[in-house]
Order: sequence, then C-alpha cells, then structure tokens
Amino acid sequence: MKVDLTIAGGKVATPSCIFEADVYVKDGKVLAVGKVDGVTADREIDADGLLVMPGAVDGHVHMMDPGHTDREEFNTGTAAAAVGGATTVIEHHRTEPPVLNAKLFKEKVDYCGPKAVVDFSFMGGAVPDNLNELKGMWDAGAVAFKTFTCALHGVIPMPPGNLRELFKTLATFDGTTLIHAEDDSVLRVNEQLLRASGRKDYMTVAEWRSEDAEMVAIMTAVHLAGQTGARAIFAHVSLPDSLYLIQEAKAEGIQVFAESCPQYMYMSHKDLVEKGPWLKFAPAVRSAEAAEQMWVELEMGNIDMICTDHCPFPKEEKAAGIDDIWEAPYGIPGIDTTMRLMLNGVNQGKVSMERLVRVMCENPARLYGLYPRKGCLLPGADADILLLDMNAKDTISNDDIVSKCGWTPYDGMEAQGKVAMTILRGTVVAENGRPVGEPGYGEFVPRLGAE
Repeated sequence: MKVDLTIAGGKVATPSCIFEADVYVKDGKVLAVGKVDGVTADREIDADGLLVMPGAVDGHVHMMDPGHTDREEFNTGTAAAAVGGATTVIEHHRTEPPVLNAKLFKEKVDYCGPKAVVDFSFMGGAVPDNLNELKGMWDAGAVAFKTFTCALHGVIPMPPGNLRELFKTLATFDGTTLIHAEDDSVLRVNEQLLRASGRKDYMTVAEWRSEDAEMVAIMTAVHLAGQTGARAIFAHVSLPDSLYLIQEAKAEGIQVFAESCPQYMYMSHKDLVEKGPWLKFAPAVRSAEAAEQMWVELEMGNIDMICTDHCPFPKEEKAAGIDDIWEAPYGIPGIDTTMRLMLNGVNQGKVSMERLVRVMCENPARLYGLYPRKGCLLPGADADILLLDMNAKDTISNDDIVSKCGWTPYDGMEAQGKVAMTILRGTVVAENGRPVGEPGYGEFVPRLGAE
C-alpha cells in the first residue's frame, strides 16, 4: 500500500486512551491508525518519543480582519494558530463591518480565504434586530451565533426578553449560540459606583466585572434555554459556581455547555494587581482558590471546551491603562500560548492528556458541527495532526510570539510541553515554533449539513 505520509513511532493520544501506533495519511485524510505491514510512504516523519494528537479546534478567536488590522490580520493570526497547535480556528463576527447577515458572511469567507494559513470556520453575530438573518448565515455554513448579554466592544447587548426571542429563533432550525454572559445591569451599577469613587487601580477590573454579574447572566440564560429548547454555549466561564449551574441544567436535559480558557486557571487577583492592563479582559480573573478549582472541574468533565479567546491589542493601546486602568481595552492574546499552557498542566498532573484531547479537539468539533472531519484521527478525517514534545521545557517569551501584537501576559513563565510540528491536511504548516505554511492553504470549513 502506498501513502503520502507516515508518522511513525509515536504514541497517539485520544479522548479515551494513549497507545503506540503509526498514522497513515493519503490525499490529506487519515487513512489508518495502527501498525500496517507493507506500507510505503512518500514521506515518513519519525515521532519516536513524541505524542501524536489531533489538531486543536479553537472555537473562540478574534482575528479582527477586516477592519482592525492594527491588532491582527488573518494571515498573522492563523500563522500563530499553526504554531500554537490549532489547525482549525472559529473566527467571531466582530470584524468591520460586523457579520450580521448572509451576504457579509460570504464576503468574509472570500476575503479571508487567501490569507488563511490554517482551516477556518465562522460565527455570525446575533443582536436584537437581526434575528431574521440568522437562518441565512446558518445555511451558508455558520457554526453558531455569538451574542452578548452586556455592552462590550461596541456590541449591542441582548437583554433577557431579546435573548428569549433569540433562543426561540434558534430552536426553529436547531441552531447554536455562544453567549458572553455578564449581566448588563449589574455591570452598569458596578461601573457607576467605581467611577464615582475615583478608583483607577487595577483591581477595579475585577470589581467591575464581578462574579455575580456572570452568575446572574448564566442563571437567566439557562432558564430561557430550558424554556425554549435552544442550545447554548457559555463563553469563557470563569467560576466553578458557574460551572455547577451549567451542570445542574445539563442533568435536567437542558442543552447548555461550558467553554473556558487558560487565564482562568493560571491567573488570579494577585496577577491582576501586578500586571494591570496586560490582564484586563472580561470576565475578569478570579481568586487563586477559584483558579485552582477550575483545574479540578476540567478534569472532572465539567468544562466542555478549552479555547483561547484570542483578542489581541497593540502594546501601546494596552499600556494606556498603566496609570488609569479604565483607559486600557479589554482583551488579551492567546492563540500562541494556549496549547503550551495546557500541556504544562498535563505535566503538572492537573489534567490528563485524554481530557485535553477531548476539550481542545473532539468536543469543539462536535459542538460546532465539524466532527468527524475535524477534531479526531479517525479514518476519513482531515489529517490535522500535532506532534508534541512533552519533555521540552523553556520560558514563554514575547520574542517568540507570532501574533501581530507581539506580546503575551505569560512572558517569563516557564512551561513544559510544546508543539514540535503542526500538520494540516497532511501538510506541515508549523515546525519548531515557526510557521512554514503558506497563506491561502487554509480552507473554509462550513458546518456539516450546511447548504
């Protein structure tokens, strides 16, 4: 048997087990995983001593292209994704103009395709006055619709009455929404009180984006999802108590799921006090005890997805908040570092490798309608493959960031475990920390079943 590529001698990591096997690739697809006699390959990659896993599906990135290319461009962001181990990125709607109808959705696909280093899917946006546009974007391949229950980044918030109507609309075509869940009224009162008191210190962020703002928004949305039968994913869940609400609803048959990010496991109030604008994002970091418990919840299966929420800004924009935290924008980069941080967690014994494959590969692909083309190494799946050196130990540095922003809040942190090679549909797109794939090789991946 003749194949295009054999990855030989490694240990393959799946959501259920880790085992020694070779991976055989033909025509950009996984042909087989195991030990097959009589195979010849155009190229063989020696994976001895390495772990082999599916490419990550990052369900939460903001590449900001078109419209905000001072922050990121689709080519730089997807090159960083390749280095970071994400072979498919799901880009959100907050470009310029925001993607709120099928025409804009298709135009963005055409625009981003020639720039893409890795494969990509898109979300549309859901705001109070575009609910009649959602089905058109769904049919065009949208994997979900992002909505906000609070005013942030200039997005029109979705208050409970409108959220109920969104859920009713989604239920008519079995659509999915990803919710930024912070209660707008709680945030507005917090802000008024903090500004009136003259606060400018870094802990202002955590007191503005308070824990109860997240909890109230999730409780409301869970109730409405149960009433309407809609499917909802909660973005960047920051609290164990929020996860408990979601798990209780799941137990009652409500279709709700939890996404979280490394910053809610690695960072706490102490880091916010030290780093200020470089850790200003929403929801905010929580206590050290909550951060440690988030690792426990992850391994228990109470977090469905780990994504990056990659939201970069130039250094000078973030630095505006050094003396007055109100002046810094919300958002941090993450596409370069998320896999490294999670592999470090595996090495520290905080999470199993099997769980990591589930939450970074299989679950996002399933929840966003890309499975089994993405998120697994089953025969017939796209040959999106990572080779991992779990023994590699070095220091995360701004100097190594591929994202256009050129910085990371983890600068100076030592981490063990890294992506040695990223393969997309059988072609190497990143190796030894540098992108080698060409813009335009990445393809648009519509949701399974789209017209």
